[in-house]
Amino acid sequence: MTASEEKIAAGKAADKLAATAERNRIAQQSKLMKSILWAGVIGSLLTLFVMTSTGWLTTQKIVEDAREEGQAQIATLRANICFARFEQRPDAAAKLAEFEAMSWADKEALATMTTEDGPVPGAVENCAEMSVRS
Repeated sequence: MTASEEKIAAGKAADKLAATAERNRIAQQSKLMKSILWAGVIGSLLTLFVMTSTGWLTTQKIVEDAREEGQAQIATLRANICFARFEQRPDAAAKLAEFEAMSWADKEALATMTTEDGPVPGAVENCAEMSVRS
């Protein structure tokens, strides 16, 4: 072999070695990326499972909490309306003691809106507390 042929052969060998090294590097990066992606997927699924099984993240719990909060807010609103209706009666200040003696049905009538069959739970009690405080 001549010197030029040896240089060409050495260059081809170096090219093959570089190509093999590049393929190995790409394979390692690909393997690393797959590992990272799988870790992310498994971590997300595990987090979702833990949060839903412990009750931190359920649609039902969110809905129940919203309903409870809504009922409490409605009871407060209706108590304010009840108290305002009581104050609009003639001699409301003199009838405060009478309010305490009112029957439960009369207190319910004050806390019941015209489109409803009965008062919201808690509204009558809140109305009574407001009238006592005033």
